[in-house]
Formats: sequence, C-alpha cells, structure tokens
Amino acid sequence: MKLSPLAVLLLPLAISPAQAESVAPLEQVLIQVHACSDTIILRSQSLSNEQTQQACALLQKQEANFHQLFNTLDKPVRDDNNTSMRANIYASRDDYVKYVTAHFDVPSDNGGMFLEGLPHIDGNQAEFVAYEKQGQIWNLAHEYVHYLDGRFNLWGDFCASLHDSHSAPEYCPQPAPLLPHLVWWSEGIAEYISQGDNNPKAIAITKEQNYALSDLFNTSYETNGGSDRVYRWGYLAVRYMMEQQREKVETMLSFTRNGDYARYQALVKQWGTSMDADFQAWLKTLK
Repeated sequence: MKLSPLAVLLLPLAISPAQAESVAPLEQVLIQVHACSDTIILRSQSLSNEQTQQACALLQKQEANFHQLFNTLDKPVRDDNNTSMRANIYASRDDYVKYVTAHFDVPSDNGGMFLEGLPHIDGNQAEFVAYEKQGQIWNLAHEYVHYLDGRFNLWGDFCASLHDSHSAPEYCPQPAPLLPHLVWWSEGIAEYISQGDNNPKAIAITKEQNYALSDLFNTSYETNGGSDRVYRWGYLAVRYMMEQQREKVETMLSFTRNGDYARYQALVKQWGTSMDADFQAWLKTLK
C-alpha cells in the first residue's frame, strides 16, 4: 500500500518550506493528461504516445482480470467514492525526488506510492505517484492493484486498514492496531495479480529462508517487515490462499469488505497453524 515492491531505499529527502516554494508547481511539471477510461487517468511529465497507450492497455487488462478474479460485478465497498485512479508519472528518478514531496507531501525514498486519500468524501481523487525507469512506468502494475483492492475488497481509507505505518501523507495515529495485520494481503495481492505465476525471485527465496504461513499473517510495514517478507513472502502467502484455500479467502473478504476488521482478526487467529504444513508442502511444488 505504501512502498512499491523491492524499492531501493535512499536517504529520505527533507524539503524545507523555502525549498518547497521554489519547486515548480505540479501543473507546470506534469503537463500531459490522458484519460485511458472513466477509471484510469494518466498525468505525466514526458510519456510518449506509445508509452501512454501501453500503460493504458496494461491497466485496463489488469482491471478486467481483477474483476473477473473476485467477481466484483463492479460493485465497490460502501462509502467508497474513488471512482478513478490518477497516475502521476515523473520523467526520471531524479525528477521524482525533486518534485514528489512538494507536490504530494510524501517521502521520496521509495519506488512509487499509492495514495488512497479519504474515499468516503465526495470528489476524493485516488493518486499514484511514480517515475519512468528503463522506458517503463516503475511499479505501475503493482500500485494499480492497491487502488482496486482498496475500492472493492477493503473498506475505509488507509488508516482504517490494519497496519503499523504512520508516514505521510496519512499520518495514521498511533498506537498501531494489534496483530494480525492486513499487509500480507494488500501487498501480496498486488504482487500476485501484477506478476501472476511468473515470480521467480519469490520462488527462489524459499530456498534461502522460510516462514510459517501463520507467521506471515502477522507481517506489517514496521513490525515483522522488510522487503522480502512484505513483498515476496506476501506474494507466496496470497498465491497459496487464492489457489489452495479460496473458500477461506472469500470468508475473509466478507469481513474486510464491510470494515469488520475485528472479525477478520478473529478469523485469522482461528486459522492458527492449521495450514502451515500444507503451505510448506505447496512451496515445494513451485517451479
């Protein structure tokens, strides 16, 4: 939800008010606006027509896959007014670092972020901030799933969900909710849908380290975190649950879609270690 997968973290960039005022305003930087559809908007610094069309095609395909996978019937969770997502794409990593904090009040020490805002407010605009790298929009596929998951699977804004992040721009209040959190799901489903069965790095990591599935349910951003656990093991946990325990996933989503996060936590605690052995056996089948 917050940091894009396997982002190479740099030292946080602190921008003073004076520096922020000296940065060109967003409208003078992201000057290209293109609506792929009613639900997808691209606002960019320098995307070519070909890049724009490729991005639109990718997102529209991913959107269709998501709705088919979850049989959403295009029906969002209640109180969600995020009818579209706007992707804000800077021309390079350097441009991202230069502008993103002033434009969106977010740290620049990441590879892109999804900003859900306050979906219960009419007119709220869901945003994604990213940059071009090697001719591609970095982490676009992953972050768009966050928008879809937040609109159709998880009730409420980012702070209503279960995690321990208190960073900008949401600045969620402390203390963090008790475990289990939902980070395994939100980051894992973004990886699962964006990469499908083709995630060799996640599969390779099982040869180097191991987690019980019941432990992965307690993954979060600051506690029990780290890129490998959050993204690669999150992918593996979600892929297992989606492919081997789909009925349990549907029960889980019946709670998260209604914002009944206490019942979600009770359900996960009820699962306990019951799937741990099967998860380990399933991991050995992956190629």
